[in-house]
Amino acid sequence: MSVRQTPVTVALIDPLWIGHHPMYFSQFTTAFLRAGARVIGLCPEPQAATREAIAAANFRNIEHAEPRISMHLLPAGKRSWFRNRYEGDPVTTFQRWQRASDALHQAEEITGWKADLLYFPYLDSYLRFLPFPQIPDHFTNRPWSGLYLRNHHHAEPDGSLKKNFRLLAKGDALIRSRHCLEVGVLDERFNDALHRYTGKPVISYPDATITDLPDQPTDLAKQILGEARGRKIIGLIGLERRKGLMTILRVALQALEQKRPWFFVCGGTFNRSLFTPEELSLIDRVVALLGSGVMDNLHFHPEAPRIPTDSDFNSLFTTFDIAWTAYEGFHGSSGALSKAACFDIPALATAGECIGHRVETWRIGLTIPEADVSKAVEAIDHLLAGHDWNGQPLSPRYEEFRHLHSLDRLDQILADLVARI
Repeated sequence: MSVRQTPVTVALIDPLWIGHHPMYFSQFTTAFLRAGARVIGLCPEPQAATREAIAAANFRNIEHAEPRISMHLLPAGKRSWFRNRYEGDPVTTFQRWQRASDALHQAEEITGWKADLLYFPYLDSYLRFLPFPQIPDHFTNRPWSGLYLRNHHHAEPDGSLKKNFRLLAKGDALIRSRHCLEVGVLDERFNDALHRYTGKPVISYPDATITDLPDQPTDLAKQILGEARGRKIIGLIGLERRKGLMTILRVALQALEQKRPWFFVCGGTFNRSLFTPEELSLIDRVVALLGSGVMDNLHFHPEAPRIPTDSDFNSLFTTFDIAWTAYEGFHGSSGALSKAACFDIPALATAGECIGHRVETWRIGLTIPEADVSKAVEAIDHLLAGHDWNGQPLSPRYEEFRHLHSLDRLDQILADLVARI
């Protein structure tokens, strides 16, 4: 039996650098390093990716990390020509494979490393409207895998016209590529359906999140605690409609009217262009009430800057007594739920879909109908008392949830993948 003389080299490929993408990129980089691999990173911001990966590796005490990382430019992906509505179209998705192949070839020439495995931390970008298994074989002709996030169309009945159309549009058939080893998902509810359709192993991945804290609470965290004046804090970070911003504002207004001893936090950046005129009218009314001093149970500053680091984010998050995860029109997983479990904070979530399913399964909070203000007020009462809807102790299973969504589990999944090469 021959012994491999060089470490496995993984090409980590992501054409997007927004939202959670940089964090995922550094998480996957460090997990592959921990598995003993070298990493060629292809992304739109290679210098930032290098800094963040080295910092993450140092934080996780991974030795000899820097010489095993080589990040290279992959131009940011464009959205579709369907009025920018979708993540891709047949042409742009095909071009992504082409650009990834070209960028990888250049990186291999520069480094002298040859990638043994391709990994796509956001596989969706390489599937949309391109259901042809031959595409990866043509462009890369080597083993690959990835994390598939938006797979919720598999909840629809098999054989329905709507599902058949979605399967084509989503491009799931590309996963049947002979070089695809396995596919990962964050939402575990549809693993069997995805496996039946693709014939590939489907692995449930943790929605792992960074949980380090600064040595001292940040100024913002101290400010929140001062404004709360001992009141219980219900908090949301990320001022988007899908995260339930409008509903939590309405809950804060109702709590003010009812003189509830609660304080609400809506932190993060705000973009007016994402809201309707009716929604903006309510938001402006809330801001006016805050400015006049009539409303004193809410922290909400639409002009606030982005929270700069993960540790700053976590410092604010740990001031919460309840984490607001009552998302609206959203099917997927959420790192906010992982943070809540890590810090033993109960979550208020929308019933149904992935987040609600997890909250109910592990009893790590309570669920309400989507955008139901009255039920949200009731749920807050129960959660602050530590009760479920029946008045029984909530008995949250935080430890089990933390294990399922830990970086250690991500390390093990990717180490097993590397071992297959």
